[in-house]
Amino acid sequence: MTIERDLGGIRFHELGTLTSVTKWIRSHDEGLAEWFKNARRAYLLDRANVAEEHRIAVLLFKDVTPDDPARIALLDVGGAKLEDVERWSVWQDPGASGRGSGLAEEETQGNGGKAYMYRLFEGEARILGVKDKKLNCKGFNGPQNSLERGIPGFIGDIVGGKQLPIQSWEHELRGALNPYDVSFEELPNEVQKALKERESFTLVEGLSPIGFYKDRIDANELVQRILWHEQSTLAIQQIRFYAFHNGRELNNGRPLELEPIVPYADFPIPLVHEIPEDLPDEKCNIQSTTLGGARPKGRLILYTSNENMNTNYKRLKPRWKITYRTQHQMIGSKSITEIVPQTPGSYFIYATVELLALEPDYVEPGRRRPLPGPLLEAVDLFAAEKIRALAKEINDRRRQDFDNNALDEVQRENRILDNFKNQFLPTGGPGGEGGPGEEGVGPDKKRKKGTEREYGEIPESIEFEWDFESTFRIGKGVKLCVDPIFRPRVIDSVGRLVPNKQLEWHTGDRHIAKFEDHNRIIAIGKGKTEIFAKVRGTSIESRKISVDVWVIDHVLLTPRTLEVAVGTRKQVLAEVTSDEGYRATDVFLNWEHDAADPLIVRISPTGWVLGNRIGRTSISAGAGDPAFGGVWARIRVEASVIANPKEIERGGGFPQLRLTGRDIDPDTGEVRQGDPEQPSLWQEITDYQNNIWWLNLENPEAAFYFRQRIDNVIMWRAFHSQKVVDMVIQVHMKNEYDAKGDAERPDLWSRHKQTLDTYEVLNTQAMWNKLHNYVLTGAGLEQN
Repeated sequence: MTIERDLGGIRFHELGTLTSVTKWIRSHDEGLAEWFKNARRAYLLDRANVAEEHRIAVLLFKDVTPDDPARIALLDVGGAKLEDVERWSVWQDPGASGRGSGLAEEETQGNGGKAYMYRLFEGEARILGVKDKKLNCKGFNGPQNSLERGIPGFIGDIVGGKQLPIQSWEHELRGALNPYDVSFEELPNEVQKALKERESFTLVEGLSPIGFYKDRIDANELVQRILWHEQSTLAIQQIRFYAFHNGRELNNGRPLELEPIVPYADFPIPLVHEIPEDLPDEKCNIQSTTLGGARPKGRLILYTSNENMNTNYKRLKPRWKITYRTQHQMIGSKSITEIVPQTPGSYFIYATVELLALEPDYVEPGRRRPLPGPLLEAVDLFAAEKIRALAKEINDRRRQDFDNNALDEVQRENRILDNFKNQFLPTGGPGGEGGPGEEGVGPDKKRKKGTEREYGEIPESIEFEWDFESTFRIGKGVKLCVDPIFRPRVIDSVGRLVPNKQLEWHTGDRHIAKFEDHNRIIAIGKGKTEIFAKVRGTSIESRKISVDVWVIDHVLLTPRTLEVAVGTRKQVLAEVTSDEGYRATDVFLNWEHDAADPLIVRISPTGWVLGNRIGRTSISAGAGDPAFGGVWARIRVEASVIANPKEIERGGGFPQLRLTGRDIDPDTGEVRQGDPEQPSLWQEITDYQNNIWWLNLENPEAAFYFRQRIDNVIMWRAFHSQKVVDMVIQVHMKNEYDAKGDAERPDLWSRHKQTLDTYEVLNTQAMWNKLHNYVLTGAGLEQN
């Protein structure tokens, strides 16, 4: 077979190609991380050969003024030469960094810094280099995202921007710094010293950066995001970066640095594991981590955090990752939850993989995450094993800290206090909707407004809100709390609810399904069995529910995109295909989303997505751990939570106080975890709809008093009781101002404070008259 090829070689659509190789830069922190990385590379021996004491750079921000656009720049002491700006001008040049040096140094570099200059600035973007009394200046100009803008050129013209002889490097630098309202003398002393000794500099800058409100740069937040970016990590370790905003030094004039993560007390030293030379991938094929001996062995380093990294989404969630690097570069990262999903204790671990064999085949231009492949699969399986082992140790020790027996006792105390508070609330619950409801979860729609529920005392049977003709299908590896699904109720002989009776769940075949923590089912193996509940301490059993555990082959989620208003719900449908080819949409799975803020949405076991906070996230569903055969949806649902123009209604009945780390969140069917960033008396929008409040044991105040419980239980009971009093006062305040409706007007704080003081006096005195004895003895409220 012969072929007559086109003359001129490969042809590419210029604008299409330019768009393709630059579109991965989407934010200024990503672009500036590329500038940081390029400065580090320029300082190395085979390039500018900058001495260690001179490895310094300055980040410059300037907001818009009536006479000048906003601008961002990075100043270093390398001094870009003509060769540098010429090689910078070539798009998609894999040798842009190495220049034939023979060093395996970022072989795919060539687009990052200039892609940022091309995409995220409306005005001119340039690289200005001064070295050996010669000036070179090249850059971009033209309409945003146009082909014209993507063709670099010498700024001014070729005469003024190419090898232009200059008399003074300092004169050129002062002129470059002037728009940033920074003088040479205001630069840090060590920067001035390096510039004077080297008599060279490079300034990379862009004018009119896009995406800032009224062209005013939130420099502190942007700097923090840059520091969190994995592409900045190596540069920050090797270069001292300073920053200025509108002429003023940031970080009190000190070099930028990541806030240190305080390690978990029991694991203060990172754990280092050598990566074996041969590892199995997901198909059990052996992969060489040394490329057959051509590269040295790598290592996995596990670090720990004293705080929950997942819930501390402002400081620690961006760093809750496993980062992959070779000898010379970061090649991306993955979330720890992607490596070990739903693993208790993993919230306190982050990691680094150092493996030279990943370069260059697993390096993608954006370096957000390593490219997929069998070697990476094998390394991830090894990392998952080590992370799980450490996570188990941490979780076991945390369980000792938050002892189950102590939490059981606090949960019992909380139920007593929760029932006690109802006598101090308006009759029939706030707003009079539905009376006391059913343990605070809302009104009983079958009961007439204003009537009160009668409770039983002697249990007779257990009822479920479940069709016993239906089979409970669940994916192998799924873990679920069953109470929100079956909604069991203990009733007496005449059908009255018997409150505060605990249930024990049982299974017919523990090799198919088992229970932990009283009501959490774990699907162990493929097959069919039955489950049922018993009233603890009695012989009363429920009817049996048929269970069918499926081995999942794949999961398809619809719709692909979802827009949900705050306080409203929309369902994501999960179509599940089993290993035998059966399909169904009623198979229970685990659900998760990847937003930095874990409370943007709440997802029920049946895929109902409740908007809680404005933002964006992506949602997935699946069964089991992917590292051990678990299957999750390959295509995630992109979800947006938008503002709700309608008033969000509160759930009926008396509000209920629940306990984080112990009680079930009705919107997710899972135990609500505490959050140290939230108040001790905590209520989200979704909780308001359910008329639920949470005693947040992860809050520093609550955690302090909980720790005192062992040695001083009176102190704990006083704190717990006061939170119940605070809850009653807030409910009264909300009830009064809701009742005013449209008649409520903006008023002086002093008048609101007077109302608050009135409720505090009335309720505090009445409640504490009865709480005194309880706090001192732990008894006296059961009869109320």
